[in-house]
Amino acid sequence: MSDFNIRGFDHVTVTTPEELETEVLEFYENFLGLGRLEKPAGTRSSGGWFTVGDLELHVSLDSHNPPPTAHFAVTVDDFDVVVGRMRDSGFHIEQARPIPGSRRFFTRDPAGNRIEIVSYDR
Repeated sequence: MSDFNIRGFDHVTVTTPEELETEVLEFYENFLGLGRLEKPAGTRSSGGWFTVGDLELHVSLDSHNPPPTAHFAVTVDDFDVVVGRMRDSGFHIEQARPIPGSRRFFTRDPAGNRIEIVSYDR
């Protein structure tokens, strides 16, 4: 047992090589519709920060490729609309193993970061 409590997640960071920075930032802002945040003083000027509900997504420059299975997941309210939009825009949809009570798949941003899209039956 710990003598402190973790209260929750603050942010998730994904990486992109410099040559894909604009494309990756546009993917999160324009395709996924995340709100762009102004980065605070003292942070690097490259990359970008976005709001995702009560959390943040940070995009940082890194020339290394992302790990093949590391990912973050977002919940959506209309699974079929997201699937259709992904297909219409030419994004790859990787089927995920079924988990009772949910519908989900994986995709990747333009830099190869893996993203799980999930909708829960409620």
